[in-house]
Amino acid sequence: MDHKMFSRFACCLVVVWLVSASDESCPELPPVDNSIFVANKMEGKILGTYLCIQGYHLVGEKTLFCNASLEWNGSPPECRFGHCPNPVLANGEFSSLGPVSVNDNITFKCNEHYILKGSSWSQCLEDHTWVPPFPVCKSRHCGPPGNPAHGYFEGGDFSSGSTITYYCEEKYHLVGTQHQQCIDGEWSSAIPVCELIQEAPTPAPQTECEKALESEEVCKAVKKFMQRLQENGLTMEELKYSLEMKKAELAAKMLP
Repeated sequence: MDHKMFSRFACCLVVVWLVSASDESCPELPPVDNSIFVANKMEGKILGTYLCIQGYHLVGEKTLFCNASLEWNGSPPECRFGHCPNPVLANGEFSSLGPVSVNDNITFKCNEHYILKGSSWSQCLEDHTWVPPFPVCKSRHCGPPGNPAHGYFEGGDFSSGSTITYYCEEKYHLVGTQHQQCIDGEWSSAIPVCELIQEAPTPAPQTECEKALESEEVCKAVKKFMQRLQENGLTMEELKYSLEMKKAELAAKMLP
């Protein structure tokens, strides 16, 4: 039996309905070459599932359901030749040629000026998937770096191996790496930060008292003492005279 006859035979015998005739109110989906279609009722919905025959892989939605409007929620998929989807690699190349069979291995290689990010190989598994996932080919050159708030960088060459230098505006200082290099498509460090320089508070000017006594606490005590004299209506001369009198009285009492 040739391939075309087998495909025609598969199309004719692959539609399987596992629901009663009263549930067959949704329109029948068109047959998909090289697939098996199974319709079943689950949780009040009619579900239709497509399964590709061996040697083919599914492209599109595997399962569809019939909604309350008696319409299917999508279009049928396709079953394409090859056990796994054809590999793809932008800006690179891979070793596989022709339809893919189960357990096939492929290797990846990037074009010049690009670097491979991910695994350099992958294998087609029984479940029609590639493991590990396909890598990507990323340019060895870097994109323009960002500017920190209140800062900027100098340097216009972003090719692999080039360097740039970050600076901050006046009254700001740099926190982080100032000089950065483009290495295999990525800058060597994160963008630095420009932080505001905290200025030290200006000390209050010294009073004449502080200059003379070199003690703020003593000056406060003297000021408080003078304030109390003023509140009691006394002057320094009167206080001095009063203290001299008390001193004389004490001396008289101490005489025999």
